Amino acid sequence: MKALITGASSGIGRDMARYLSQKGCNLVIVARRQNLLEELKKDLKTNIEIEVMDVSKEENIYHLFQKHQDIDILINNAGFGKFGEFVEIDIETEINMINTNIVAVQMLTKLYLQEMVKKNRGYILNVASIAGLLPRRTFNGNLLCK
Repeated sequence: MKALITGASSGIGRDMARYLSQKGCNLVIVARRQNLLEELKKDLKTNIEIEVMDVSKEENIYHLFQKHQDIDILINNAGFGKFGEFVEIDIETEINMINTNIVAVQMLTKLYLQEMVKKNRGYILNVASIAGLLPRRTFNGNLLCK
């Protein structure tokens, strides 16, 4: 079997890569930090392919899918959060977060699921955080209109 893991350079993604490699899975590990992917590859026992890319870019998603269509397990793990006051967070950071946490998951799931349905086999795991369910501070500023 062959698995593709986004966000594989650290945390849950790295641990999933280690686990699946121990179980005999060949892997495509995807992340932005090449040095961490290279370090991980040294620790793994199976065939490992490294893809250094930012999955927030749609063209990277299409490139990844075109290059690696023979995937049996897709693990959508890439993601990040930016905490703080809504009015203070840079809009480009928020758009990047939406593209990573939502758009990339949607695109990868759609593309790989279509292939898995054709083959009548495959697994998809979408890793998510409970951070979106936790209470946050709200804007305490003065209202502009009353």
